[in-house]
Amino acid sequence: MLSVRQALDFLLAAVRPITDVESVETLAANGRVLAVAQTSQLNVPPADNTQMDGYAVRAADCVGGAAQLKVSQRIPAGTIGQLLLPGSAARIFTGALIPPGADAVVMQEMCALEKADDGDVVTI
Repeated sequence: MLSVRQALDFLLAAVRPITDVESVETLAANGRVLAVAQTSQLNVPPADNTQMDGYAVRAADCVGGAAQLKVSQRIPAGTIGQLLLPGSAARIFTGALIPPGADAVVMQEMCALEKADDGDVVTI
């Protein structure tokens, strides 16, 4: 087995610094690296949206162990949710905009939903 120092020396010996810069067409750029950092002119996605099915929450409501939150709304992709109030959660689906007041999304696999006559409650 190699020591950390030997492994680092091995890697550094195999690396050669990039000193030349040339412009190439995008289709010819496969396998190359950028000489300068590039920044997009567009925000992608253009708004905060969720990348998973789950529950939009206020992180402050979930501090200190399991939190039980009343499910106040359902937000499928393509719809706009209402303000998320303290002590509540919003059922949210992949691609949906995160509602105002929410600052986190907990994936559904990490939650337990309980049905009740006066509304659903999710344990996070």
